[in-house]
Amino acid sequence: MQLLAPLVEAGFPTYLIGPSALDIYFGRRRRGANGGADILWVETEASLVDLTRLFDGITFPGAEFFDAALDSALDSAHRDGRTLVLFRCVEPGEAAGEAQSRGTLQGSFRFEIGRGVFQDPCTAYPHLRSANLQLLTENAGAETGAEKGAGAVLTILEAALLIARFGYKPPDVPGGTAEVEQPGHLSSIEQRFLLTGVLTGGHSAAALQFLMDSGFISAYWPLLEHMDGVHHSKEDHPEGNVWKHTLETFTHRKVYELELGLGLLLHDCGKPYARAQGGNRFDQHSQIGAQKTRRFLEDLQFPQRVIASAEYLVKHHMMPSAIPSLPTFRTQEVMASPLFPELLELYRCDVSATFRGPDGYYRACKTYRSFLKHQRNPFRSSDGKKRLRLLVE
Repeated sequence: MQLLAPLVEAGFPTYLIGPSALDIYFGRRRRGANGGADILWVETEASLVDLTRLFDGITFPGAEFFDAALDSALDSAHRDGRTLVLFRCVEPGEAAGEAQSRGTLQGSFRFEIGRGVFQDPCTAYPHLRSANLQLLTENAGAETGAEKGAGAVLTILEAALLIARFGYKPPDVPGGTAEVEQPGHLSSIEQRFLLTGVLTGGHSAAALQFLMDSGFISAYWPLLEHMDGVHHSKEDHPEGNVWKHTLETFTHRKVYELELGLGLLLHDCGKPYARAQGGNRFDQHSQIGAQKTRRFLEDLQFPQRVIASAEYLVKHHMMPSAIPSLPTFRTQEVMASPLFPELLELYRCDVSATFRGPDGYYRACKTYRSFLKHQRNPFRSSDGKKRLRLLVE
């Protein structure tokens, strides 16, 4: 909390909200997600002018649901670790009232940093450890259609983050599909933070399916929606279509890094656009998917490093299956990448979600170990052959 100390010292009531408050309550460590950064969701009674005065590097991205952002890597006083803070500025006394008007019951729980105490304006405490995520009732009569749409999007955003992070069972969102069909309600940067939070949680598949069922994906991420209409062969993919297979891969994941999550989510996104060629029903789908991945992530303003990593994983996700049978000169560029271990992990999750089993993964790992061994040996080439040495007299 040291990063937020200037607000507390200046006397501004400041609260961690949503997932950040529940992380404190459940005693969980926040996982580095946004390109290696923790994300804090904060409400404060400080104004934008106050934030500018108190923090170096404050930015104002023009988002719908938060007013300012602070990357601690840009703050001259905090360079030892990276945290991304999303600020929402509220009027004195407004925070509790806003918590009661919309969103989820568990998400209304908050932590006041200055006093080190929790606040529970909606009596959420008895339900924090329950299985089901509960919605709060909006004051529908006092809102316009646009306000209802914004409220539905905020509710879905909060619910998806809590489902992914804490494993709550998804709620029904009445009218969600109709009310989120206004993509302007959620900016690209907010979509990026939502996707980051969902993919780095331990229950990504449930949160992604919730976003699909609520109509959010149809409204905001049609690239993913198209995957739900492409069917697989039942011989190799018992889980059904491309979307169901994608969700199944997340259940076999052992690490929760953002790049791997993006690779799993998008590895088959090219299949709806691929054409059959010879015996291959989805010819060139990896290359097509890599192009789609880059455009999708650029639209969401992901860092270039993250985009390049996801693009590599999608483009080469079929390679591990072929590596044991290909000559080394065809595969050494891919295996030499520092991202290759992540590619192997993606492949493991991919084949584990099919009838094929993990044998291909173990063969690829064996080939990769041999490649690394030969790479370290100055007397062997990368394929294990002896190097010719010139004798100098």
